[in-house]
Amino acid sequence: MRIARRIPRGAAVAALVLVAGAARAGDRAWTRDRVSQGLQAQGRAVPVLYEPGPRDSAVSASARITQVYASRDYDSTAHVSTRLCWGSEQGPCVPLRGRSVETHAFDGRPARGPLLLVHRVEGWGDDHPPLFVRGTVTVWYDGR
Repeated sequence: MRIARRIPRGAAVAALVLVAGAARAGDRAWTRDRVSQGLQAQGRAVPVLYEPGPRDSAVSASARITQVYASRDYDSTAHVSTRLCWGSEQGPCVPLRGRSVETHAFDGRPARGPLLLVHRVEGWGDDHPPLFVRGTVTVWYDGR
């Protein structure tokens, strides 16, 4: 069984601080870390849902997205494509180029989401199933 490689805590915090600096002053944010179910088949999409958690109850129905950051990591030679989507697998979606994406493509949409990371194995390389992908999604929103 392959398990997502841990990102060094210092590197993850540094990346989040850099991205947080890009958000507009006064915005609030929620963040979720999740690990996908095992990717088993080449070409089959595996969605992972990201929504505010119980401690994020302050995300009102009227709160709107002002920026989104998403990243993914996995320990494998497999080639995996990942899309960040709002609402459903059908989107709207933006592709992750490399390990992450920072986007304003969802600005104005409800901050409660849901957002999804949709992973798809394009080729196994020297590896084989299952493959687990660790993902992080941060949503900045206005407090309206």
